[in-house]
Amino acid sequence: MTPSRTRPSPSPAETPADPPAQPAPIAGRARTIALVAVLVGLLLDLLDIVIVNVALPTIQEEIGASSSDMQWMVGGYTLAFATMLVTGGRLGDIYGRKKIFIIGMVGFAAASLVAGIAANPEQLIVARFVQGGMGALMVPQVLSILQVMYPPQERGRAFSALSVVFAVGTVAGPIVGALLTAVDIAGLTWRTIFLVNLPIAAVCLFITVKLVPESKGESAQRLDVKGAILVGLGMLLLVFPLIQGPEQGWPAWTLISLVASLLAFAALVAVQRRQTESPLIPISLFSHRSFRGGLAVSLLFMSGVMPFFLVNTLYLQFGQGFSVIKAGLIGVLWGFAVPLFTAISARHITPKLGRLGLQLGLVMLIAAMVILITVIHQFETITPWALAPGLILGGAGMGMTFAPLLTYTLNDVPLDSAGAASGVFNTVQQMGAAIGIALSSMVFFIALAVQSPAVGDDLRNTVKEELSARGVPVAAVDAAADSARACFDERIKAANPEADVAACRAVASQSGADVADRHDELQFIANRTAYQQTTVRALVYQIVVFTLAIAASFLLPRRVEHQG
Repeated sequence: MTPSRTRPSPSPAETPADPPAQPAPIAGRARTIALVAVLVGLLLDLLDIVIVNVALPTIQEEIGASSSDMQWMVGGYTLAFATMLVTGGRLGDIYGRKKIFIIGMVGFAAASLVAGIAANPEQLIVARFVQGGMGALMVPQVLSILQVMYPPQERGRAFSALSVVFAVGTVAGPIVGALLTAVDIAGLTWRTIFLVNLPIAAVCLFITVKLVPESKGESAQRLDVKGAILVGLGMLLLVFPLIQGPEQGWPAWTLISLVASLLAFAALVAVQRRQTESPLIPISLFSHRSFRGGLAVSLLFMSGVMPFFLVNTLYLQFGQGFSVIKAGLIGVLWGFAVPLFTAISARHITPKLGRLGLQLGLVMLIAAMVILITVIHQFETITPWALAPGLILGGAGMGMTFAPLLTYTLNDVPLDSAGAASGVFNTVQQMGAAIGIALSSMVFFIALAVQSPAVGDDLRNTVKEELSARGVPVAAVDAAADSARACFDERIKAANPEADVAACRAVASQSGADVADRHDELQFIANRTAYQQTTVRALVYQIVVFTLAIAASFLLPRRVEHQG
């Protein structure tokens, strides 16, 4: 008996005399084309989570965005996406996965158009919120559609492709954003990163409508409104302060909100335990050891991986003075290894080693951090070749981890609850990314504040010694040295090593214009030293989190068995 016959999707009103019409099964080339269309739609969404980051300076210049506006252009998408994921997955179970996927893609494309033609920051922020919400409708449906199109014995390759897309989408956003912005197609600059979604979405929609089969959850009959409100409220209370907290210095309301999020999630668990009909999150999902363990590892894994890209960008651009495009292209070293080792892991390593393959990937990530710490500590001026071993090993470790993690977490989930499970999985990933970025940012900037005073003192002494050797009067030497120290401090505080501040301009007037070039050089050296020392300490955070992920991985079974 085929899976399509054992897994019908009748509505409550249907009777055995009037069975629901089933879509004709697809196979071969048609199924492959349908899979590619769905995965490309998923990739669009994953890329747009972070693709806007590298274009922010250009956006700020062209439409006059404030620092708060730019923060919401990034955070608004994340907030809407994370808040809606679980509900989006359950809507697919109830009303049809294909239908909700199509609605999400149409809305995503429309929001991309609005973002691409936005005339002011407010329009762009609203468009980003809508993009995130529509993405939350699309993403959870992908796993469910995959399970419908492929019988259990054929899902290995499809899972491998899904793992590659998730991995590539996680790392490629800044790279693609940098390239599209730098190429400046038809003078559109940053607008290209949104408008490019339109033709791709149109092709994906056409194929989805023609080839992808429809499916629903057998027991999912209506939306659990209480559960949807509680999960949305919990994510809002968690993600919103994590977005705003680092910028505002963690005021009291952010801590209150984080505590309130725990209460909302506790209430959600209580409500779901009592919900017997169409729960938003079927509690039975957590009876699977692989699902529980996979969520724990996912939370920690994303808490370590996503902050790394932030730390690496800060170091390369602010510490080494790399341009956006150069920093983005260096990321290709990591990004190239991810899909390659994701495919290798899914097809060869995980089937043979099981859980050990995932743990090996996490060990490789730790080794990559150690290599990068050593390189950054040893070399004052960094080249791509010096970073290459650590970045390639890190990308390989990410790929090695991601493939079995996805398989372990979702493989045992019944088809009837696939949408809800996919929503929970993606929500936990978003939680891990948000928590990790917030904690890593806090660690980074605390370390920068701690390291900077000593570096500033050294800068002041160096300026004083060099000006004294030039025969500059003592009063002018002291004034110029103090101004040089103030220039350094203000630029560190602004997280902008080239900020035009009064203290920087004062050095030349106090000691002579002929020292301006030397002063700029000394400022660059001091800034590089501060970011070098800070990055070395901040990367220890990743090592700690990846070590915790290894410990959590023992919650997983040694091997995963494919379920029907």
